[in-house]
Amino acid sequence: MKLEEIKELNIYEKMSLITNEIGTVAKNLKVEINKENSYKAVSERDILDAVKPLESKYRIYSYPYERKVIDNGILTKEGKYGTTNSLYLRIETVYRFVNIDKPEEFIDIKCYGDGIDTGDKAPGKATTYSDKYGIMKGYKISTGDDPDKEASAEEGYTKIDYKTALLNKIKDLGLDVNEYAKEHKLSVRTTQQQAKAMLEELNAN
Repeated sequence: MKLEEIKELNIYEKMSLITNEIGTVAKNLKVEINKENSYKAVSERDILDAVKPLESKYRIYSYPYERKVIDNGILTKEGKYGTTNSLYLRIETVYRFVNIDKPEEFIDIKCYGDGIDTGDKAPGKATTYSDKYGIMKGYKISTGDDPDKEASAEEGYTKIDYKTALLNKIKDLGLDVNEYAKEHKLSVRTTQQQAKAMLEELNAN
């Protein structure tokens, strides 16, 4: 197909052609859960390497248009060497595919990503996961098997609800919940991380 013909295509025609040309992307990434367990996954690099040349050919630009954190907290897991605390983050991403030749034409794919890490990598993991699956769903990319057949790497975690723990602590100390909430700007929008900080402050006093 000539360049001038490609430029005349609408967003659906372009994305359909890309879908037909991509095929299956193999799972080349080995993810270590622990010393005994691991699983295979498709990496962001594998997806981008498959998609970028075809987006260039058919003149599509894709990018994460919007993100928001919809859940977060601290997860605990009992292991062989004791209890491990990990930061948990769930992100909602709107991934947008734009027709370069007709920018008013675009398709939005809503996708989600979870990140769990004992350090500071949970946000990066969540955004990478959501972006990767936004592209995969947009172009109907197959990895050759059904992900539902594999056990989740996050099994065995228990989520700590710091908001509930904070309210219980306030009551245990005999404080007025409404006054505390007003003074510390505690509301339904308070995050788990903020509630944790408030709880730690109460425990330290």
